[in-house]
Amino acid sequence: MKRAACAAGLLRDERGSAVIEFAFVAPPFILLLTGLIEISVMFFTGSVIEGATKEAARAIRTGQIQSDADPVTAFRTKLCDSLYNIIDCTEVLFNVRTFSDFGSVSMPIEIDQDGEIINNGFTPGGSGAVTVVRAIYRWEFITPLIEEALPGGQAGNLIISTVAFQNEPYDVN
Repeated sequence: MKRAACAAGLLRDERGSAVIEFAFVAPPFILLLTGLIEISVMFFTGSVIEGATKEAARAIRTGQIQSDADPVTAFRTKLCDSLYNIIDCTEVLFNVRTFSDFGSVSMPIEIDQDGEIINNGFTPGGSGAVTVVRAIYRWEFITPLIEEALPGGQAGNLIISTVAFQNEPYDVN
């Protein structure tokens, strides 16, 4: 009788139930919260890369980059300055190509066997040329399970910014 009463007393005892409930709810909540923060940071980084690509593309469009002694370095400097040290500029790949008209623009992302992007080049074109500028940044997720929820393919999760324009009629001296 005494054992049955003791067991019944333990089953009715609700002290500590909040701790047990919190132990069940806390891990998924923390995972969800950190995932939400990381995705927010990823979108913020995408916006920064978009702005930096537009600023660097504008320097090509107006002929400032082409008139520099070292156009590739001038472009990279302009792109990196516009990233405001939010991300490592050495991790951003860029691709600048010139086309005869907007209808002939084709810039597929080519990937080698190791998943590395291989189509980066620099041809800013001259006055009146149709030019496409692309910046690519590979995002590495830290939060577990997000990689499975947002698969990025063979190249990983890429943040890509592309700007297409026709260069202004300028005279490079």
